[in-house]
Amino acid sequence: MRGTGSLDTATTYRKAVDYLLQDQILIDCRDLDVQKVLEKLRKIKYKNQYSKHKNAFLKFCDFQDIKLSNDILLEMQFMNLDKVKKRRKLKQGNLKDITNKIKVTRDKKLKLSYEALLQTGLRVSELSQITKEDCKIINENLFISIVGKGQQKQTVSISKKDNPRLFDNLLKLIDETKESKKVFYSRNYLQKKAIEKGFACHDLRRAHAKVLFEETQDINQVLKSLRHKNEKTTKIYLNSKIDIN
Repeated sequence: MRGTGSLDTATTYRKAVDYLLQDQILIDCRDLDVQKVLEKLRKIKYKNQYSKHKNAFLKFCDFQDIKLSNDILLEMQFMNLDKVKKRRKLKQGNLKDITNKIKVTRDKKLKLSYEALLQTGLRVSELSQITKEDCKIINENLFISIVGKGQQKQTVSISKKDNPRLFDNLLKLIDETKESKKVFYSRNYLQKKAIEKGFACHDLRRAHAKVLFEETQDINQVLKSLRHKNEKTTKIYLNSKIDIN
């Protein structure tokens, strides 16, 4: 098929079209039964798979100069609303494995992002919104203003005494960040790179909770650090499958 980009994309599209047309014998493209194609598309459960097959079929029709009616195109468009997003299953997290993967990350900004998530227990959505102006240094403590869940303004801190290397590296990163610019990468990028490494960003928040509880044996300190309103929510984190040993 022409016009599909790279060889890998062309191969993917060809396989998708083969699947959609496998019950049909086409001597001439005028013999195409579009309803059978739609039946195949309806059976596809996940959004990404559906999009791949739909786009491949549209490319095929374009190449073969097959005109699809507006009703067919609308049906294909609305069909996508019934599909679900496939979530990639990750193995049970192990903090030692995760920290080793973070340690060998060459991108310093990416590495600091994950280290900051683990140290503070911040949500990745909160970390990704931090600007230079949100960061203040007082007596060797870094105070970071964030907009938390429910659009509530909150503050988290990192002490040089607790983690001098992270503290110094964060100060350098903040100093290098331009005015009004975000200090860290976007939420989507951080999540994508974490999954590529084999963990989820939220694993770092879970690990933060369990490490803090192991150190303090005080669930109220964990609740306060995670900024939870309900102890039941904190217990969910403490009972999570992330292994910190």
